[in-house]
Amino acid sequence: MSPADEVLRLIEETGPDGTYAREEEPQRVPRELPDAPLFVTQYYEFPDPLTTNLKGSTRFLQLGIGLATQYDQAVLGNVQTHEMALRSDMLAVLSTFTEEDVEGTEGREALSVALRDAINHRLEQLEGFGGIESVFFPVFVMQ
Repeated sequence: MSPADEVLRLIEETGPDGTYAREEEPQRVPRELPDAPLFVTQYYEFPDPLTTNLKGSTRFLQLGIGLATQYDQAVLGNVQTHEMALRSDMLAVLSTFTEEDVEGTEGREALSVALRDAINHRLEQLEGFGGIESVFFPVFVMQ
């Protein structure tokens, strides 16, 4: 056997970690695709952050706001059309939160849910349908 053949044999007999492969080792099995349809999540980020004072505090909060939907582009088009009203509604919601309310993961989640509900409420009033499923904070600064 030539040296090149010997190297090929060793490569075939070893696993990716350099150990010798054995027939009794578990083999990877490909997963079948689910029957349920998969939906594409679309995102929209408001171009400017929101800045507001927190309730009962001299500190302020600056937030970048991102939205997610699995509905069609019409939902994000509605968000862009009504951006001024949505920003006003979001500022109104933010003014009800204290420093303690927005601290930690649970506080941010509660704020996210409150903003999502306010956005969907306004879109339902103006367009007959909300469609925003999640609110994200790509920027979150409290000073």
